[in-house]
Amino acid sequence: MASNQELVQIATNFLLNAPPCEFMEVVSDVRALLPSESLLNATAGSTFREYNTSQMVSVQTSKGSALITKEGEISNNEYLDPKNKQVITYDHIKQEVTGERSASGEIEQDIEQYRAAFDEEATKYCNEYYPNGVSAVYGTKVSEGIKITVCISTCIYKPNAFYSGRWRSVWTCTFKPGSGNVTSNGKVQVNVHYFEDGNVQLNTVTQKQTTSPSADAQSTAVNAFKAIGKAELNLHTALDNNYSTMGDTTFKALRRALPINRTKINWQKVKNFKIANELNK
Repeated sequence: MASNQELVQIATNFLLNAPPCEFMEVVSDVRALLPSESLLNATAGSTFREYNTSQMVSVQTSKGSALITKEGEISNNEYLDPKNKQVITYDHIKQEVTGERSASGEIEQDIEQYRAAFDEEATKYCNEYYPNGVSAVYGTKVSEGIKITVCISTCIYKPNAFYSGRWRSVWTCTFKPGSGNVTSNGKVQVNVHYFEDGNVQLNTVTQKQTTSPSADAQSTAVNAFKAIGKAELNLHTALDNNYSTMGDTTFKALRRALPINRTKINWQKVKNFKIANELNK
């Protein structure tokens, strides 16, 4: 029999791999499987925090939508919302915002014009390509000049249609203002869960890199998002092509074309047997 430590590790793995928008459902199921609820409670704080930040869940504040991200984490429960110039307090267990305060030293004012320009373009980009998406843009000074980190997260949950999904992309854009190129390194993660008559998750992690000209703040942001948009569109196209052919390749490989006896099942015959048995009762 597994030890309590092993049970906690198994439970944590289940939780961290919960499908998009279905985390609390998985929590309820895992809690029911454990011999004691205290096993889950002991690590719930760190597990819930890891899931929420890695999934970049979106939350509602008094000023609008914001993202809970590792990039914006100030402490275990405080997160920078640079778009609205505030720091939000988030309860990972209750899954809700519990406080807000104005940002003070968390935003670097001498590069704010560049961060704000990228933020504006990120909002436009989300509105055009990810109607349910939320973006967060962070800025900091580095030895190479300025580093702008763009986080985009969008989730859809359609239980009546038996699917859910989340798109996450993080782009780190490094450049010297007004000279050279912007180098943007991106990590895109796509997770789709399909659960009609089965339980299938499709996970994709892709690394991308683009370059674009650096100029004034507005032009730099516009050029960077043209390059980012092209890279993500290419990924969309590749995923569409893969999924359209998956039914004839991957899914067929998951099961035998014929039973072990190499003979197709006569379902009509089975149905007739069932009817006859019912009549004989």
